[in-house]
This record gives sequence, structure tokens and C-alpha cells, in this order.
Amino acid sequence: MPIEKTVIGSFPKSKSPIEVALKEVVELQLYYGVDVLSDGEQRCNMIQYFDQLPGTEKAGNGLRIAGKIEPIKPEKLDEFYKIKDYQTIRSLLKKLGKENTKAKISITGPMTLGTICASTDINSTAAHYNLDEEETLFSDFSNALLPIVERALDIGAYVQIDEPLLSTGQVPVKIAKKILKDFTAKIPKGAIKEEKVSCHVCGSIKSVENLYEELLNLDIPILSFGFSGEAEKENLDIVSKPTLEKHRKKLGVGFISNIIVEDDDTIINRYRRIEKLVGKENIRYLHPDCGFGLTRPEKVKLILEKMKKIGDSIN
Repeated sequence: MPIEKTVIGSFPKSKSPIEVALKEVVELQLYYGVDVLSDGEQRCNMIQYFDQLPGTEKAGNGLRIAGKIEPIKPEKLDEFYKIKDYQTIRSLLKKLGKENTKAKISITGPMTLGTICASTDINSTAAHYNLDEEETLFSDFSNALLPIVERALDIGAYVQIDEPLLSTGQVPVKIAKKILKDFTAKIPKGAIKEEKVSCHVCGSIKSVENLYEELLNLDIPILSFGFSGEAEKENLDIVSKPTLEKHRKKLGVGFISNIIVEDDDTIINRYRRIEKLVGKENIRYLHPDCGFGLTRPEKVKLILEKMKKIGDSIN
């Protein structure tokens, strides 16, 4: 199978109405040869997308805990923004004659979502959860997110679980291990076998003791890391062909910066080093280190252009 090009999720926000914004971001990705498309997170940030979860409430640019976190009612799942926007993208692709193009839904993971929501308003969180038993809150978020993941897979989407906070050390690895192991174990096995699910973790995986090992033990077929930024360079020290093959994992490779426009030699040399470390056969995706949410639109185009040029040359 050829190595596919994808993006992590966010693109610069368009000022257009949501359906127009989605069309713009889809056409941009198609133009630059992205194989697995994103919705570009055109509505809001990765936290506020989840304000439809019972028990959450908008607060500034984020969410706070306003009650017990519960799943969305089954009959309301297709109204969830990520599901709704994915369906819009599928309709757009059909109109463009690109109905076979793959697209994914990025889901902010229970550890990151729970941590950020809880810290937004500690007093409100304490009114509904025992702060000394944070595992309960994470477990509730896990149970609330699972039906969204299952629905996404049911309608043909690829799913990317985003857990950027894992590399910061804010979340105890012991708790993250238990919650994420239980969460990923419940994802339909067919989707795991078909490699339709990935987990993206930003930053340096090496900086948190045992994090890489625990991620390898998750029931997720593809792990996605960055390798371009100052912190992300440390990931070159831990990934290896033996560890990936032992755990039957493939790698999503952030081989190009999502912030600056690098020269071709820098990008291709980085890719070649990663390929030498893990084996080309163990690389599933090429992508920028992280999302484009804070990147200027003109830089996004230049980065995507380079990703296409070098990605195509590799295959």
C-alpha cells in the first residue's frame, strides 16, 4: 500500500459560512494531493466542538464542567458537529466526482478533553466531581466519546484520536494508560483491522517516561507523531522498527513543519532518517507535525505544496 498524505486537522478559519468554508478546505486539500482529508475544524477549536456533550458548557474559548458528563442521545448523534460536517464533506466529494476519496474525523481524546475542561473552572468541576478521583471524570468523557467514534466509523469515516496533552506530563501516565486502554479496546475490531483508526500525540513522546511504551500497547493500529519541531525531534530517539513491529503498529510521520516553510533538502533528509529508523513498510501516513490552525494561509499552501512534491517522490 502506498504511503498516504494527510493532515492533522485544523486549517486557518475561513470567514465564509460553514458549508462554504468546508468546500474551500476540501478543494484546497484535493488540489495539493491530500489522500485522507480533514474537515479543517472550521467551526471552532478542538475543545469547543464537544459542547454538545451533556455535562459541558461553553466558557470563554473552551468548555467547563457543568454536570455529569454523559453520551449524546443516539438519535442526536448525526447532529454532532463533526458527524454533520463529515456528511457535508462526503456530499461535496460526490458532487466533485471524488466520492472514493477518504476523509477522517478528528476526536479530541478523553484525557485531553477532560483535563482542559476540568481546569477551565475548578469550582464548577468540584461541584460535580471529586477532584481527588479524577479517573471518574476521564472515564465519563471516555464513555461519552465512544458513541461518536462508533458513529463516525459506521458512516465510513477514518478516525483520529487527538491526545496532545499526553506529552506535557499534565496527565499521570498511570491513569492515562487505564482510561485509554479501556477506551480503545471498545472501538470496533473491524475498524482496527482495516487501519481506520489512529492516535495523534503532539510534542516529545520521549519527555514522559513510559509514554511510548503505553501508546504501543493501545489497541490502535496507527500512532501519529511529529518529528520536525524542536521538541518533536526527540521522537527520533525512541521510534524503531522492532518496537513498531513487535506491537503491530504503523506510523503516521510528521516529516514536515506545520509552522514554517522548510527547504526541500531538510524535509527529505528528515524523512529518509525516519524511514531508516522504522522501515518504509511501517509508515502509513505522511503529514505535518500538527494542525494549521495558527498558520498563515499563504504558508499553509506552500507547506502542502512541498508535502505533495516530496510525498509523491517517495512513492
